[in-house]
Amino acid sequence: MKPPAPATLPSTSVVPMNEPVITLKGACQSATGAAAPPPDCVTSVSRESFEKLVKAVTSPERPMPVEMMRNFATQYAKVLTFSDAARALGLENDPRVLQIMQYVQKQVLTEALIAHVTEEYSHPTDQQIEDYYNQNKKKYVEATLQRIIIPRNPGTAEKPKPSEADEKAYADQIQKRWVAGEDPEKLEKEATEHAGLKTPPANVNLGPRRPGTLPEAHESAFELKPGEISVVFTDPAAFYVYKVVSVREIPLSEAKAEIAPKLQRQLVTDKIQQIQSSVTPVLNDTYFGPERPQVQANPRIMNPRRPMPPGAGAPPPPAPANAPPQQPPVPPQ
Repeated sequence: MKPPAPATLPSTSVVPMNEPVITLKGACQSATGAAAPPPDCVTSVSRESFEKLVKAVTSPERPMPVEMMRNFATQYAKVLTFSDAARALGLENDPRVLQIMQYVQKQVLTEALIAHVTEEYSHPTDQQIEDYYNQNKKKYVEATLQRIIIPRNPGTAEKPKPSEADEKAYADQIQKRWVAGEDPEKLEKEATEHAGLKTPPANVNLGPRRPGTLPEAHESAFELKPGEISVVFTDPAAFYVYKVVSVREIPLSEAKAEIAPKLQRQLVTDKIQQIQSSVTPVLNDTYFGPERPQVQANPRIMNPRRPMPPGAGAPPPPAPANAPPQQPPVPPQ
């Protein structure tokens, strides 16, 4: 049985731009100066104003889904209610509030700058992509590889573990026999049995691989020519030997889709670093003390972008009289 359809479906496109989408009943100051507003007092937010706000606080790449707008509107109504109540108490002129607002403004400007730079470099030109490709051609070579894994022998009570020198000598023998033309699958099977393992031997065919896909200590295997076999690579759990079967240069047309987002990130990072390096902050060591390694416990700084908790908008519960003052929330790292 299907669940009943909702009474009304979102119709954001048919509501006129000047029609209210949020109405706050009782949200205005009394003309006579009385504490309570008149019963017919209302304040409204039009569709145009609300959508401008939504656009401002969300990313163009990830617009707010229609089904989330109602919750956001509810939270915004609470923010309007409490901010108006704060103004009624004159808190917008509180020195601490003014300091926080100045700090928050700088945070917002920083975010706006990063968004601006990200947008500016979001579409690298074809020439930039081609230049990056030519400067990093080693990254766009694909080698079809084979690999023999020679597991280390853990030893048993009857047969102690071989010495490091003995294990390395056996691995070197396997490598030389492969160079001499023996079947790598048979060598892999022998090496597995030699280590006393009952598991099936590893598949010697790795297939196409790109630089950066092997352990860092094994990356020199990509410098081999087709048909060449590597030296023995030593790891704690096993020894490894590679053979390059074939090499293919990835054309620019195929690499372009991979380069574009990578180049975008690099351009943005370079620009942000350029801005940051244009100023050198110098801290007073007498006041702050000498520079020390960063610690995990950061000072708790107020963050205006921190999501409101469930039921946000309601005033926080009163703290016990003897409770220490609470710190503002930590901003996301």
